Amino acid sequence: MRLMKEPLINKDDTLYICIDEQAKLIPAVCDADTVIKNTNMLFRVADMHNIPVLVTEQYPKGLGGTDERVKFPKNYKLFAKDYFSIFGTEDFVNEFNSINKNNIVVFGIEAHVCVYYSVVHLLENGYNVYVVADACASRTAESKSTALEQMRILGANIVTTEMIMFGHIENCKVSCFKEVSKLLKDN
Repeated sequence: MRLMKEPLINKDDTLYICIDEQAKLIPAVCDADTVIKNTNMLFRVADMHNIPVLVTEQYPKGLGGTDERVKFPKNYKLFAKDYFSIFGTEDFVNEFNSINKNNIVVFGIEAHVCVYYSVVHLLENGYNVYVVADACASRTAESKSTALEQMRILGANIVTTEMIMFGHIENCKVSCFKEVSKLLKDN
């Protein structure tokens, strides 16, 4: 085994995608408060490391915008969509391609529909996909667990918010370690 010299998830080659955390959908899913809390932590981490973030809203005309408790990061772009997969919308695809990152961190709702189909398309196109389990939700726990297991079988890395947070840093001596630790204490 070689001595580790780089973070597990290279922050410089990473994009975060937050899917459909909308005000009219949030009340219908399990663990909504946890999803919002973890989404906000991930967004703070994105700010710390200057990681780009793409946010989608499924049919916002009918389902409304993103829940007001979600605090967007500085470096985000918002896209409306009608397809379940994020890759059914041309402006999203164009922005995604222009960012050109290999590590894609995905979270949002619903795990068994929009998150699942988006992850399938990412995997089919050869990306390193990290699905943040504790920042995803579905209407039922069974739908979420089934979706996570299926995504794992297809090749996605199923991770937690803390795994992503610490996966971007090499060790406890890096300058942002205290800031990351403080995020955990404050939440």
